[in-house]
Amino acid sequence: MNVYIAMGTYYFLKKLEEKHSNEKMVLMQNMEGCLLWHESTGQTIFQSPKKYELMEEIGEFENEGVVLCNFIPVRDENRPVFEYGITDKIKLLQNEPGLITSRILRPLSNDTYLHMTMWKDENHIHAWKNSTMYNHVHFHSKGTNIFSGPAYSTTYFVSEENDSDKDN
Repeated sequence: MNVYIAMGTYYFLKKLEEKHSNEKMVLMQNMEGCLLWHESTGQTIFQSPKKYELMEEIGEFENEGVVLCNFIPVRDENRPVFEYGITDKIKLLQNEPGLITSRILRPLSNDTYLHMTMWKDENHIHAWKNSTMYNHVHFHSKGTNIFSGPAYSTTYFVSEENDSDKDN
C-alpha cells in the first residue's frame, strides 16, 4: 500500500476529495494549511505528492479526530536499524485510550519517515504524551546518531464540518 500526501487550500483539496470519492482519502487541516491523505494500492490522482510506503498500521481513519504527524529524518545507512525498531513499537499503541489509527510510513522520495496517529481529541494526545508508554515507544538510538536531522511534529484536525458550516 502506498500513501500520497498533497498540500493546498482547503477548498481545492476538498474538491479533489469529492471528485474521487471512491478513493481512500482524508482531508486534514490546521492553521498553517491543509493536507489530503490518499492511501492506494495503485497510482495517485495527485500531480506531485509526497510519496510513502505503508510499513505498519493499526485501525482505520474516521471522519472526526486529531492527527499527530511525527516526521523523523533517518540517515540512509541506518534505515534498517530504524525500521526494525519502529515496527515493533507501533504494536504497543493498540490499546492506548483515544487512539483511532496509527501509520508508520517509509519515505519513497526523501529521508524522512512519518509516524501518524489519529486520536479522538486533543486531550487524548496530551494524555498520551504524558504517559510512560510515550517515552518507551519513541525511538532512541544507542551509541550512534542514526538521524539525519531533528524530528518534528505537526497536528491536524479532521472534521466533516468546514468553516462555512460553523457560521450557520
